[in-house]
Amino acid sequence: MSNILGLDLGTNSIGWAVVDLDDQIIKGTGVRIFPKGVNLEKGR
Repeated sequence: MSNILGLDLGTNSIGWAVVDLDDQIIKGTGVRIFPKGVNLEKGR
């Protein structure tokens, strides 16, 4: 069984997917969204 993990790294989110190459099916997907992706400190 050959599986591939795909990642999509954004500034405020991370997306993922797992694909089974042998059966040609998507086994799972998901996303995690961060409300504040950048630390905005004063003086920088």
